[in-house]
Amino acid sequence: MSLVSVRLRASLPCPWALRRDAVRDLLLRVRAAGRDYDVLARVGPTEPGAPLGTDGTTAAVDEHFAAEAGLCLQDRWSACADVLHERHPRPFADTVRRLNDITAAHPGCRLAAAPLAEGGWAVTEGRNRTVVPLARRVPPGEPLLASCLHAWLVAGHALLDIEDIRLLHGT
Repeated sequence: MSLVSVRLRASLPCPWALRRDAVRDLLLRVRAAGRDYDVLARVGPTEPGAPLGTDGTTAAVDEHFAAEAGLCLQDRWSACADVLHERHPRPFADTVRRLNDITAAHPGCRLAAAPLAEGGWAVTEGRNRTVVPLARRVPPGEPLLASCLHAWLVAGHALLDIEDIRLLHGT
């Protein structure tokens, strides 16, 4: 299980500065309602004293616990995870069943996500269990996508509002 920090802001011409050791950073551009947003996820806490953005435009900051579902379904820490993700792609129908099993077993999980064999990801909010296919351009090896989508929900947006997600920097 990892502590993940995520920042969300309206897209700007100047990119977010990535850490030199940005091996575990994920930067996405999310398009929703005709607007672009940048979402930056990092493993670890929000950096102390870090500005909200070069011009103060960060709309949301989210810190939460994320874990791989396959490793922790029986683990006592899984009950604490806000975000659970799978690593292995499956066909959409199998993924829907798997995500429903995950959210049923972990009612405290706000968001669960899994890569699809057809490409993209399947995502569900723990509250309503509707599975949504998203992020066709984000490869299966980017589990921080789930953390970015958690921050999207925390900021008051809906998964169904997302039109497109592009990978700008990943692991």
